[in-house]
Amino acid sequence: MSTRPIGAAVRQRAARFGIAAAALTLGLTALPGLAPMAQAAVVEPGDLQIQEIYGGGGNAGAVFQNDFVELVNTSEDDLSVDGWTLQYASTSGTFNNTLTLEGIVGAGEVFLIQLAAGDGNGEPLPEADITGSLNASGSGGVFALSDAGGALQCHGATCAEDPAVIDLVGWGGAVTFSGEAPAPGTANGTSVERVAATGENGTDFEVGTPTPGKLLGDPGDPGDPGDGEDPGDGEEPVDPTAVSISQIQGTGSASPLEGEHVTTEGVVTAVYATGGLGGYVIQTGGTGGELDFSSHEGSTAVFVYSPETVGDVAIGDSVRVTGEVGEHYESTQLTVGAGDLEQLDTKLEPVEPATIASGFPTDEAQRESLEHMSYLPGEDDFTVTDVYGTNQFGEVGLAIGEEPLKQAGDIMEVGEEATGHFEAQAERLILLDDGRTTNFDQEREQPMSWLTTEEPVRVGASVSFTDPVIVKYDHGNWRLNTTTPWVSHDSDGVDFVNTRQHAPDEVGGDLRVANFNVLNYFTTLGEDTPGCTPYTNIDGDGTNVSGGCDVRGAWGADDLERQQSKIVEAISGTGAEVVGLTEIENSARITGEADAATADLVAALNEHDGEGTWAYVPTGEAYIEQGLDGGQDSITNAIIYQPAAVQRVGGAQILTEHEAFGNAREPIGQVFVPVAEGADSQEGEEFFFAVNHFKSKGSPDDADADLPEDPVQGNARTSRLQQAEALIDWADERAAELDVQDVLLGGDFNAYSQEEPMQLFYDAGYTNLAQEHDPEGWSYSFDGMIGSLDHIVANESGSGRVTGATDWSINAPESVMTQYARYRNNVVDLYEPGVFGSSDHNPIIVGLDAGFPADPGEPTAPDEPDDPEEATDPEEPEGPGEPTDPTDPDEPGEPGEPGDESNGGPDGDDGNGPGVGEDPGSGTGRDGDGPGAGTEGGDFATDDGRQGGDFAADDGQQTGDLTAGDEGGSGRGDLARTGTESGHVAAVALLALLAGLGTLGVRRRMIRR
Repeated sequence: MSTRPIGAAVRQRAARFGIAAAALTLGLTALPGLAPMAQAAVVEPGDLQIQEIYGGGGNAGAVFQNDFVELVNTSEDDLSVDGWTLQYASTSGTFNNTLTLEGIVGAGEVFLIQLAAGDGNGEPLPEADITGSLNASGSGGVFALSDAGGALQCHGATCAEDPAVIDLVGWGGAVTFSGEAPAPGTANGTSVERVAATGENGTDFEVGTPTPGKLLGDPGDPGDPGDGEDPGDGEEPVDPTAVSISQIQGTGSASPLEGEHVTTEGVVTAVYATGGLGGYVIQTGGTGGELDFSSHEGSTAVFVYSPETVGDVAIGDSVRVTGEVGEHYESTQLTVGAGDLEQLDTKLEPVEPATIASGFPTDEAQRESLEHMSYLPGEDDFTVTDVYGTNQFGEVGLAIGEEPLKQAGDIMEVGEEATGHFEAQAERLILLDDGRTTNFDQEREQPMSWLTTEEPVRVGASVSFTDPVIVKYDHGNWRLNTTTPWVSHDSDGVDFVNTRQHAPDEVGGDLRVANFNVLNYFTTLGEDTPGCTPYTNIDGDGTNVSGGCDVRGAWGADDLERQQSKIVEAISGTGAEVVGLTEIENSARITGEADAATADLVAALNEHDGEGTWAYVPTGEAYIEQGLDGGQDSITNAIIYQPAAVQRVGGAQILTEHEAFGNAREPIGQVFVPVAEGADSQEGEEFFFAVNHFKSKGSPDDADADLPEDPVQGNARTSRLQQAEALIDWADERAAELDVQDVLLGGDFNAYSQEEPMQLFYDAGYTNLAQEHDPEGWSYSFDGMIGSLDHIVANESGSGRVTGATDWSINAPESVMTQYARYRNNVVDLYEPGVFGSSDHNPIIVGLDAGFPADPGEPTAPDEPDDPEEATDPEEPEGPGEPTDPTDPDEPGEPGEPGDESNGGPDGDDGNGPGVGEDPGSGTGRDGDGPGAGTEGGDFATDDGRQGGDFAADDGQQTGDLTAGDEGGSGRGDLARTGTESGHVAAVALLALLAGLGTLGVRRRMIRR
């Protein structure tokens, strides 16, 4: 068994390798000439170092609730860090997250810096020396210790030489690090710990279990077992004790025989001759089969670490081994040297893979009792929940059960229940391991495990096992290891259901509106921009910008072409006529040419879909009118549309005046009117659509200090609340001023469906359309859990026009290796043309009733009534007749039906149909844009931004013609009242039916071309 206490979240490493108090072990001797002082001494180079980094705090599978960084004073004097800074950058980012330090680090002591809390998992940290809110990644990033106050301006390989940098550690996929390579990547249950001080991050740090507040390398530390060297003085006991594997494992949390020299027998169930594990698994013969935890006492299997003998065994062999019992990364093992393996002449009874009728357990003690045993999962026991790190370490995150892990904030309101949900989610997480220790980010010539173009591995896919796996625990996670190092899907014994959806679900309606995150679509290239540094592929060629400049997109023209082709295919594939874009280059800021990147994307769409199919909403003039130069951020929002389906009413609307968006992208909106070409050109009901991009969860926000702690919602919670409030107020004001009833707000809200910012929309009467119509859909995967950060919400009037909504699952479930930026990142290239991996967010698509006038249908002959007794000869009508029931179920509902917002305005006109208004309409058209008595221009700009193509309303001179109501009638855009109503409603009803006029609804207008 392992040394970790059952049920405890804090897991201590049994053996640590680091620096001793005197720092002699690592050659970190304090510099001479530093005399003892009453106060802190002057810091010399090498005196203060980063000893340990943990970024998985609070996440699923976390050991501790908070991230932390630990400094160590290797000198013989107390040292002050007053005014110093600890600075953090993402793997590709710059140092824009800074914590100012203060305090004294005692001689030979550690200084614990507590950082941001994640989602509430894990144990509290020991008492920290200082607390900050820096939020580190669980897998990689960069920390710098600086004696300067301002943010470091360095980036990349030269950063370690910056005179303001005291120590620098990059780990995982970091592009900024000291030496030739970054330190190894971590998981939510592991940290990187210093084991040397040569200036080489790649070799100075190892991955281990987090040990906050402890000086690594205490005297007497036995070192890591499993390094291939005999422990102690190298002399084996003369008479090793013969024991069973069950005795080695024991029934408790630690092996009762740890450190003893023993002999045992078993059947080989897994062999790892290559890939770095250097050993094999043996299990007591005749064990396994269907397990009942009420009678199953403990594990009957153990890992044998033996690089010297692993080449001499095969699965199914019966062997006797002699070695020392130990723990390696909290996993029980037997270290066996050369000559200590014996093949048995008499075969042991075969091992039968364990099966568990109730599914893999979540109970820690039950899992402990399976350690290293052969196990065959049942059908539907596991679902893929995380593929983010698969391309680096060959690990696929699995969730126990038939669905992925879900973000608490997406399925319940925040609070104690949501915090508890995270703990339960962590219990369901298991890693499918490839049986290798390869870091494919560093060994790109090694083919990645699991990921192929033939069999995509996607979040949400069910997993079936045709071969057994080995239950294992190490590096802070429970795992299912393949029985040999992974080679291909043909031999791995694991099948993933292909869940790729080549076309979105139908959403109905005459018109579709969509969100689309274009994943930092920049036409300004990194290779052309001073200061930019690239991510590089296996050939050493740049693929996309890693930092050093405001440009965030493709590195070269070929990279942009790969990115663009995917986005164009995907946007076209949505079938939407109006699309809100997020994460597109803010060209007004980057190049001074407003909308240049948007225009470029529209040109590519027109090349794909046909010239003139797409246009964009120009924003440059709107920004200038409001005294801005094009926005705050290097990315912005944009709206594109199809002029054959909708026309713009007026210009772009931009929310710039509210301070809430001083740290985010400004909302951009536009009023649209649906149009239908043909002999009877028509327009439908106007709607206002705005696209938004709120502040991200990873961004620090000092204002959060005023709110109660809530690990579920992440950072910048205050900013998102303020942005939601401002957007709601602005949308109401815009709708009132523009005289539009139907409002749709879309984009990346950076808030899950039930979090506080979204609750503000619901309280204001908005409906979350994807949640309403596609409750199982989701738009984003983060930290192994799914949820929706992207939404389209509609006000009460607008939601009445919605016919459906769906999340098109083409991006969020995919490995990042399918994206353009990972082209040839590994010898196995997953990049393919097409929609999959066009972004990291799924698009949301909404179907909308355009509100066109209904087809009147063919009139019935008046001289052959169906019921002669009821039919009468109609007299000449003095006004329009009563409407008939609609004949097409896809058309809008009966005119005047109470509460039908798509036909009778917000109140449905209490059942009034056309022809029964109280006052005659003015016939002025919309804001005077027709030939009537209006005084304002109200022109509708064409797709290229020029004025023209006015949509004139009828002048109302002919009885029964459609005109736009001004102040008369039941509401904006109602049929004009003719003034000839005289109570002959009953007499003219049949005539209206025969003339086919009765299906005309309210709020409809004709377009005069």
